Amino acid sequence: MEKKKVKKKPKTKKVSKSKKKKKVIKKSIKPKTKKTKQDTPSLTKNKKRIFRVDFGRYGGEVTVGRVSPEFVKYFIDKDSGDLIEYLQNLEWNDPENPVDPNIPKPVENFTAWNECDDILHENNCYSDGGVYVAEVQGEGYELWNNGISDNAGEEKQIEAYHLKDREAYFDRFESQDELVKALEANKDNPDYVPVLSYHPGEKGIIGFYFVETDGEDFDPKKLAYSTVETTLTSLIDRVWYDKKELDHNMDYASTTGKSTYAAVGYMNLKWLDQDTPEALKEAWESYDDHLKS
Repeated sequence: MEKKKVKKKPKTKKVSKSKKKKKVIKKSIKPKTKKTKQDTPSLTKNKKRIFRVDFGRYGGEVTVGRVSPEFVKYFIDKDSGDLIEYLQNLEWNDPENPVDPNIPKPVENFTAWNECDDILHENNCYSDGGVYVAEVQGEGYELWNNGISDNAGEEKQIEAYHLKDREAYFDRFESQDELVKALEANKDNPDYVPVLSYHPGEKGIIGFYFVETDGEDFDPKKLAYSTVETTLTSLIDRVWYDKKELDHNMDYASTTGKSTYAAVGYMNLKWLDQDTPEALKEAWESYDDHLKS
């Protein structure tokens, strides 16, 4: 009961104004010392948290580019290994493996497969590699270093929402006769063009995505992604968290080649999907319906 009487004293008329001022000063100081000396629950709640999103360790680049009709005609019924060997010899210009001058070039000034990409050029993980999330710990450089290394923390596999596909297929043919028939059927279509596609499969770090929250846990329901579907492979295309697109961080990406694929054919450019505002709007409407279900 004595403590209660002491607390009531400042409210009585007998206490001087100077004593009242001293007590006000003490009350303003105490909260500040507590906040600097210990991490209070409120501060912990407001602390930023970083999460790393990983779509697996397999993937690679894929390109699609226009080439000469003669090049496609020559390789249309050849083995893909012959096509790959020719392109590599053409690129490396190895005297021990000279290029046959009678074989048509993809384009007149061809230098490398990755520059034959006027239609499509993507570099990401395979779309079926899974989705993994880890909370990144540390401060400053340590935080950054842990984020792009294997020290990010324990990874948990999650389910993310597949927002949409972007198709980039082209026609392949097993014989010259099939090619002739297709060209005859599309003789009045200027958008039916000869193409080369190249895909070197890789294993390793093919980039990450980072999500920052104001202290909240990572919410898998807020993670969405799109894919690009090509004749040779299917890759992750774009990624969003809470409808905000995330950057594909390729810092210190490091991979090892596993396999190589290549093909020629004809693409109808009218069939090439684009991420138009209308297409994305429709996809997000489906996403909202999904969250309500």
